[in-house]
Amino acid sequence: MKVLSLLRHATAVRDPRFVDFDRPLEPSGERDALRLGMRLRDAQTGFDQIICSPAVRTSRTASLLLQAMGLQQPVIELEKALYTSSVDRLLRIIARVDDSVERLLIVGHNPELSELAILLSADAEELSPGTLVNLRWESSGWLGLEHTRPAAVSILRPPY
Repeated sequence: MKVLSLLRHATAVRDPRFVDFDRPLEPSGERDALRLGMRLRDAQTGFDQIICSPAVRTSRTASLLLQAMGLQQPVIELEKALYTSSVDRLLRIIARVDDSVERLLIVGHNPELSELAILLSADAEELSPGTLVNLRWESSGWLGLEHTRPAAVSILRPPY
């Protein structure tokens, strides 16, 4: 079984004093990331691997999520290619994940995350900030998941 979780970063500030890469989360975005982490903790959900864009808003979203989960979690792998990406690049990143990983979390940006979610499932839609999409396949590997439909899809949106 493979579970791919796609998380768009929580709400970030829109302030011209910050270059896009350095935009921090709004206070509401910080609260949303913590709430999602508590919800995942309560559901006893974890991840075997986490790949995150190195932008301030994504890495902060991932850190707050894991803090609130309070579970033994893997180290967050910062992947520069997630900052300005494409669906094809995201699929290549996913395909490189070791098949021993069953639950993969990618924390990134739109439009690429929404486009990927919609490509993988007709049940997916545009991801607003802080939205988590979980896609589950009855598969033993990550390569080629885009060629089959997931067995299950769930979407969590703020407020959780």
